[in-house]
Amino acid sequence: MSISSVKIVGSGLIGTSIGLALSQKDVDVLMVDSNPAAVSLSQSLVNAGKTFEADHTFDLVIIAVPPSSFESAIKIENTLNPLSTFVDILSIKTKPQLEVESISGLAERFVGSHPMAGREVSGAQSARGDLFTGRSWILTPSITTSKVSEDLVMELISLCGGVAIRMSAIEHDRAMALVSHTPQVLASLVAASLTTQESKWFELIGQGFKDLTRIADSDATLWSEILSENAQNVRQVLGTLRTNIERIENQLDDANFAKKVIEAGNAGRSLIPGKHGGAPRKYIYLHIVIDDKAGQLASIFNDCAKADVNIEDVSIEHTPGQNTGLVTLSILEVEKAEHLQNYLINAGWKVHSTSK
Repeated sequence: MSISSVKIVGSGLIGTSIGLALSQKDVDVLMVDSNPAAVSLSQSLVNAGKTFEADHTFDLVIIAVPPSSFESAIKIENTLNPLSTFVDILSIKTKPQLEVESISGLAERFVGSHPMAGREVSGAQSARGDLFTGRSWILTPSITTSKVSEDLVMELISLCGGVAIRMSAIEHDRAMALVSHTPQVLASLVAASLTTQESKWFELIGQGFKDLTRIADSDATLWSEILSENAQNVRQVLGTLRTNIERIENQLDDANFAKKVIEAGNAGRSLIPGKHGGAPRKYIYLHIVIDDKAGQLASIFNDCAKADVNIEDVSIEHTPGQNTGLVTLSILEVEKAEHLQNYLINAGWKVHSTSK
């Protein structure tokens, strides 16, 4: 079995990123969207100038629209593509599955899915062909889903570089409430607290606050649909958090209790898998003090390339008005980190190392 042509309904970040990933594997892609400007940009990025005959049979039709548009979109596309396999990418799964089951003859050709990848920015202009590489991609086939359709979606995930994980629609929605939907609420809540505080404090904000609130830039309209559709599961997680927050409020002046709060967080974070679902990785961090002038980052990356050391991650901190900054490189292997540190020091950089 091999996917040769795909129709993607929805030319936003995820739909266009899937299109980019597939076009890189020589799959013919047709982008569709209710917004002419969005589909024009998306098609130009993905498969410029590609056209199909009106009666063309697509191997896959991917529904990449907001939850509120899903039912109408898939009804229209099912009429246009009666032989195609359908897959969605929504971050809720129970409701779309029920909507599919209400459409005669569609359930066996439908596979629910949810790529666990995204960005805090939206639109086709933000799409990336490598967005799904090494990322979990959940599929939620129902008991009526045909093996042919399921195999096609498995191939889609493989072509996009994702890692397939099967679960039921109900389990998916419970899991998302914990690992995605509630964190969105908390990030938005913490970020919103800035609107009532002293603006002169904002320049004191460090990387920790930025990391915690990064997803607060998410699309409000889309998330209003996601949260309301999965409200029951999100409410359960919030209820548990509320109980714990009240307990912390009452006992936080006890140093031993405060320590236990942080230790509990340490224990929970240690359970988060590393890349590609593997065991958590311990990194060595090289902290490089740089001058606030053009070309510093490029010079560091150039020296890392000369040292032949792979950088797992990089972060940059710079306080406005300060004439120095801090670049932190994450290295996986101790020997490589030591080699790079020595190389950079010899090249004139101010380097300090830590590990965790």
